[in-house]
Amino acid sequence: MLKAWTLRLHRWLALIFSLPLLAVFVTALILSFEPAVVASALKPNSVDVAQVEAALAKHDPQGATKRIFIHGHLGTLVLDKRGGLEIDLATGEPASQTSTSLSVFSVARDIHKRLLLDGGWAVTASTFAMLALVLIGLVMGTRPLRNTASGWHTASAWIALPLVVIAPLSGLAMVYKVTFAGPPPRIAADTAPATILEALRIAGRERDLSTMLSLRLRNKAIEARFVEDGESRNYLVSTTGLVAMPRNWPKLLHEGNWAGLWSASINIVTSVVLILLLFTGVLMWSRRHFRRRRQIAQRQVI
Repeated sequence: MLKAWTLRLHRWLALIFSLPLLAVFVTALILSFEPAVVASALKPNSVDVAQVEAALAKHDPQGATKRIFIHGHLGTLVLDKRGGLEIDLATGEPASQTSTSLSVFSVARDIHKRLLLDGGWAVTASTFAMLALVLIGLVMGTRPLRNTASGWHTASAWIALPLVVIAPLSGLAMVYKVTFAGPPPRIAADTAPATILEALRIAGRERDLSTMLSLRLRNKAIEARFVEDGESRNYLVSTTGLVAMPRNWPKLLHEGNWAGLWSASINIVTSVVLILLLFTGVLMWSRRHFRRRRQIAQRQVI
């Protein structure tokens, strides 16, 4: 009796959250390719400080920008928000042709974080539901492994269990700001750069700007993000140089940017498995549902 109720709870929980989970899984699959694209397409020494300074002087003369994104592999700069106006660093003018990949990743990220809803509560609820489905599946145990929807559902769930568990746990850790890291370093007020432009010049002295992902004002400090050996690393910018921040492993694991192509591949596999689990689960339910409807219709005819 308990197993029957557990199976029913598993089935209905998956059905209720099937659409938001499908959106989360598909966008996760799309975003899984981003670290691979960035890591594989980097062009060393393709961006210099003068190019970025000229673009900022032209498009942000007041210095109001609080965040910039540098896409060294594309030779473009974006101000303030992802998916914004792309500036060609070679000319300082808006790019004649916007990047399709940046647009796709930007839309996918917005859906993945918020499902186009304010606050992202639907994604958080769906993530809790996903974790509950994993726990219920563990309680249900294994099934015979056959070449059927049920067999594929069970096999993929158990074989990829660590990946299936890490995905929602790391997502929830990000939502609730759990980093498993020590306190971030502090920058003295008199050593903190006053503007994004000043921080850019400091970062440019120590790093190749083509490896910079972003530079942003955060909590009265300026934080820079670089790609280093396939990993996204964060630094606080000080007038004395860059100060490494502790690794936020839940974020690195969830975004798949801790080992370049390898970590991206793991996230791609995870996303494919999650989509397969959702598809086979709904397929099993639909077959069961329509089979029962046919049986009821046949009884009524008799």
